[in-house]
Amino acid sequence: MADTSNSQQIVSLEYPVQVHPGYPILPPILSTNHTVEQENASSSSNTNNVEVECEKLPLDVKDFWIKLREHINNERLKSYDKHGNQRTSNKVVRIFVSSTFTDFFNEREVLIKKVFPALRDEMGPAGIQIIDCDLRWGVPKDSTTEQTILACLEELDRCLEDNGQPFFIGLISDKYGWVPKLNDLPKHITETYRWIDGASITLMEFIHGAFRRNNPNAFFLIRKSENLLTNLPEKYNDKFRDKDELSQKQVKELKSQLSEIMSPEQIFSYDCSYNGLDASSGRERVKIDGFQEFEERTKSFLSEAVRKWYPENFNADNSVNIEEKEMNTFLLNKTQYYIDRSDEYSALFKYITGDHKDFILINDKANGQPLMALSSQPGDGKTMLLAKFVLDMEEKMKDKAIIYYYFAEGVYQYGSHFTLTNLQSKLLKYLNDNDIKSPKTNEKFDYSDDTSLEDVIAAIPIPVIIIVDGLEKGDVHHTRNYEDEFPFLWLSSLLSNHTYIIISTELNSNLHQTIRNHSHYALELKLLTSEQRSLYIDMFFHSFNKILESEQKSLLVDNKGGENFIFLSYVCENLRQFGDYSLVTKRLKTYPSTLDDLLNFLLDEAYEIIDNRPLTDAFFKLLLISDIGLIESDMVNILQHYLNRNIDVNQMIWAILRRHVKIFLDTTWITGSQYIIFRDSSIEKLLRQRCLKDDANEIRTLHAFMAEFYRKYSSTKNYATSRVLYHYEQGHMYQELVSYLHSPEGFIVARHDRENYLRRLRCTNTLGSVDTIDNQRAFACNACAKRLIMYPFMIQKSPCIICSKHIPPPSSTEIPLEKREARLCQKHGTNDYSQNFQCMLCKKLQPVSTGESSTPPKNSLPLYICVECWLSGGGTESRCSGFALD
Repeated sequence: MADTSNSQQIVSLEYPVQVHPGYPILPPILSTNHTVEQENASSSSNTNNVEVECEKLPLDVKDFWIKLREHINNERLKSYDKHGNQRTSNKVVRIFVSSTFTDFFNEREVLIKKVFPALRDEMGPAGIQIIDCDLRWGVPKDSTTEQTILACLEELDRCLEDNGQPFFIGLISDKYGWVPKLNDLPKHITETYRWIDGASITLMEFIHGAFRRNNPNAFFLIRKSENLLTNLPEKYNDKFRDKDELSQKQVKELKSQLSEIMSPEQIFSYDCSYNGLDASSGRERVKIDGFQEFEERTKSFLSEAVRKWYPENFNADNSVNIEEKEMNTFLLNKTQYYIDRSDEYSALFKYITGDHKDFILINDKANGQPLMALSSQPGDGKTMLLAKFVLDMEEKMKDKAIIYYYFAEGVYQYGSHFTLTNLQSKLLKYLNDNDIKSPKTNEKFDYSDDTSLEDVIAAIPIPVIIIVDGLEKGDVHHTRNYEDEFPFLWLSSLLSNHTYIIISTELNSNLHQTIRNHSHYALELKLLTSEQRSLYIDMFFHSFNKILESEQKSLLVDNKGGENFIFLSYVCENLRQFGDYSLVTKRLKTYPSTLDDLLNFLLDEAYEIIDNRPLTDAFFKLLLISDIGLIESDMVNILQHYLNRNIDVNQMIWAILRRHVKIFLDTTWITGSQYIIFRDSSIEKLLRQRCLKDDANEIRTLHAFMAEFYRKYSSTKNYATSRVLYHYEQGHMYQELVSYLHSPEGFIVARHDRENYLRRLRCTNTLGSVDTIDNQRAFACNACAKRLIMYPFMIQKSPCIICSKHIPPPSSTEIPLEKREARLCQKHGTNDYSQNFQCMLCKKLQPVSTGESSTPPKNSLPLYICVECWLSGGGTESRCSGFALD
């Protein structure tokens, strides 16, 4: 830990720390009559309802360690066998690195730049995301003692919450570290963490994360420092060795006691050597060499520990694909505090079982079962209800129905193609598993032939249930055309007498109007009753071993805003973090009664506590413009580059920022990584008004920055490519987008993504009479024609000029080639079409040949578009094949 004992207090914390279940936390909102002994008797690991005093140990080193060992042995009588709160197949593994700061820069560099990246590569395919909790740069110089301690120990608590027993790296050498005076520590910190008087912060991290819990995932590395200390320049002695005798004795005893506290396989002593001073980073540092064995042993220990802790992720017969894991994660998270809504749940069940007599049909013009529209105001709990319904139906109706569900939380904006493909795959799997053949061919169904979606659904003998939620995500200005998206684009093929489609929507939205154009039943989610609110409050606080007094509970139940689920969840979460029992009733009276007012109230408080508006605004703005969220491992890097390093941003500062805004955030899984997203659309919309103010220029600038960041600086290259494309398009950087797709970097872009992006850039102008200035034939000059053959994605000499796909020779069933000639409007052609033609690729003018008819020079290449681009452009009238890049 960095020594901040003399720092000035700039930011005061209003809310105490959240501590992982299994550790004593702040007193419950309602005091209990249980004693410590009663609590230990009722639950071997639960002392959450007990106000625990700090441990005051003698300053004599031997006596200190005798008392500390007694404390550790007593703690180990409790059971700490939980593996964290992650109830999903995908797992986040947080690795906490603990050491004194000034003497372990070299080792931390090895961990950050070598060990953890190698571990990510190894664990990623198994659905394990590695996140290192590296607070190596210390804390801001103006941080308080309280801020410093909370930032470090709360980060460790987060590891406890996710993994039960944290993955912990302890580094030990010749410094004991900063020992805060007990009288200087806030009471809630000493009680929460049962502070040991005389312990350094580094030792408290060891105690809290490893010693008390007999943590099998903890690994301690002891540096043998003889060579280093002998050759170290005198001016650096204080950074690598304590001056005072007490600290020297303490660290010596720590090394001695460690082998008795932890198992031998959890301790490794390593050699290293002094190798001079290095100022290449702009700051002179001591350079230490000889870390090969340090690196190998640490990587080996962590790899084995993760595999032992989460063996199910490494089973060879694990057939659950990554999308199913991620969706399962989402469903379980959304139903953690499920509110029973029996009327709406019963209506959904009646719908999928064909009992429609109580429903009113709207717009009766369907050729199959009508849709079911589940509607409400934002944040009323549609996703929670549907998530619970899906989980139940998968269990109750297994093998009796095909249940396909699509929750669009945190997915790509243009996901319709992938949604349809996943549905088709699920339907085909059922047919093949049950040996159902096509009545047309008497062969297995295969979409590569003339099999249609309609034929497949008709062949399935059981109900097909399709549940779609969250389609409106990101459509803040209600501009999307949902008729071009799943399921509406394929609705005629999906509808049948045994297909049931449930779609959630916000009332009076663009999507709601689209549904109203189709035959459907309407199910509106009711506001929460007082009984439902009361049950949710009890359930929520019970999970944190807290309860409200009857008067306090009445204040919350009677708040009109609590009729809206998201309002109630925000208040409960905020109140849970408010640890001053004497002020709880007063706090309850301060909450507004509308969602917008509540969110503004909470945001104002967060900004005041953080006291760094540029940093907070930057985080919110960057998250707002990302359609799928941001990977946490990139956050410090993103903020550093965006703020141009004018504001100090490091892991510690990010941890502090995240702690104070986490009430507004959630997480989701995409392609094996966990993303930070907004908790709901209400906070997203409000922050757009507060931070972005619909400033089109700033929004484009933000997208331009993100595109540049993902192209140059992101640590996740496989994910970065899709982000570059998205931000180029959203930032209207169309020329850069096309150039990127045609560059070597763009070769890895999936074919479907490439085609869709390029087709969306196609000019929308329709053309006039053939071979006039308003309808010009498109050619490539001789030089560009030769280059076409060289491009890896344009191997053939007749590529589609829009999407680059090879154009095969026309067949009898294909649209005639002459109808698919690439032609240009005047804007994308030349103003002197009778005398010159403009090469569509290099834009240079080329004179036409003279004669009876004006034709391009010899060896120029006439250009065409493929069938798919012809059809996506309308297919009935000639349309310009140029790109609209302005």
